[in-house]
Amino acid sequence: MTAVGHDGRSAMTQATTPPVAARTVSLGGHPVTIADDYPTFWARVDAGSWEPGTLQTQAGLITAETLFIDLGAWIGPTSLHAAACGARVIAVEADPAAAAVLRNNIAANPRLAPRISVIERAVAATSAPVTFGARRKPGDSMASMLLADTAAVTWTSQAVTPAELAGLIAPGERPVIKIDLEGAEYGVLPALGPLVAHPQTAVLVSFHPGILAEARLGADRLSLERAALEPFSGWLARSVGNHGLGQAIAVDDLTADPEWGQQDQWLLSRGSPSR
Repeated sequence: MTAVGHDGRSAMTQATTPPVAARTVSLGGHPVTIADDYPTFWARVDAGSWEPGTLQTQAGLITAETLFIDLGAWIGPTSLHAAACGARVIAVEADPAAAAVLRNNIAANPRLAPRISVIERAVAATSAPVTFGARRKPGDSMASMLLADTAAVTWTSQAVTPAELAGLIAPGERPVIKIDLEGAEYGVLPALGPLVAHPQTAVLVSFHPGILAEARLGADRLSLERAALEPFSGWLARSVGNHGLGQAIAVDDLTADPEWGQQDQWLLSRGSPSR
């Protein structure tokens, strides 16, 4: 297995962006300093209108023993929030433009920065390089491997596997894994076994039904959904909405409901998803 440094620097050249004027926003009730040029996004965060259910669910899962593995960290909202809640964080981001902004935002928070490590790679089932496409431009939060054949802007990223990430979990840590890969989760989830072996692992995953519907249709889509859920057989699932968690349902029963995939975000756990 290829060794992976906590910051991924052995894997690829680090991108940098010039710093901008810093400002403070409330991120799930925690003050954080932002040093990027995404003011519209952070205004939504500050107003509490960006994924309040996600932040509420994260806060309920994190303790001082939590290792928060942020797969698809983008410019850092969930990574910074997890660190502010007390977790150690591994932020994985394959888009070099987004990763550069992520690093700036982490550096702007010296109280949180020691808790957060960045890996600038794509999480993938194998170590083969992964090609991405962006709908608009790199760094726009919508880059996906499912767009590699259709997008005007593409790039290739080195990969890190779930098994390699599992090797970064320290003794005594309880993993909480957030997966937001703009459709790539359907390739990653079937290989997630080594990363979810800990009996207290919780997984907060976005399935992006719209992206999947655009890229994969018919029976192929159903087979992808079933393969994605297979590592979680015997687990419980709860939908995550703006007002919190839905009722628990057995993961094995999800695919029996044709409407399950219309709900984007789910919390998967072996037992009660609370602390």
